[in-house]
Amino acid sequence: MELKLGDVQTTALIPLVIKANETLRPNARIIDPKAVEIINALDIDTKPYDKFLSHEGVVARTIMLDRQLKEIIAQAPDTVVVNIGAGFDNRFSRMDNGKIWWFDLDLPDSIAARRKAFPEQDRVTMLPGNVLEDTWCNEVKKCLRADKLRRFSLQKDCLCTSHWSRSAHCSTS
Repeated sequence: MELKLGDVQTTALIPLVIKANETLRPNARIIDPKAVEIINALDIDTKPYDKFLSHEGVVARTIMLDRQLKEIIAQAPDTVVVNIGAGFDNRFSRMDNGKIWWFDLDLPDSIAARRKAFPEQDRVTMLPGNVLEDTWCNEVKKCLRADKLRRFSLQKDCLCTSHWSRSAHCSTS
């Protein structure tokens, strides 16, 4: 797989490499076979991207976000999740309960790189956009309406997660 990554997109390799390396450890705390697959396809030296403190931070953040999101999904099984700054994150595969709707939001060139690594999936939409602009909320609303997801209350909020442990909400009304 050949990817052209700019400076911002190259930072997406850090959590990807760390998740791949952690997955390969004998007592892995997180398992992400997709990260291993992508790193193998890219055939890159992972050492520059996996420093001890970064490694522990990514693992801890992944465990905490996964745990928090699983709790939310348990309470609202048909929730809508917007993964802000998605990069090469594969959280949907760990969270999927067969009912959630997932949006991966990132800069356009990051989404272009992501499309090379991740196949299209039901209930997952890759959104090119800028989190600092509100147009992505409109795209989420459009997608929900286009798919005729009438089971969602139009007053329901979209839960937005990011790798920086921040949450945001955008009304789907």
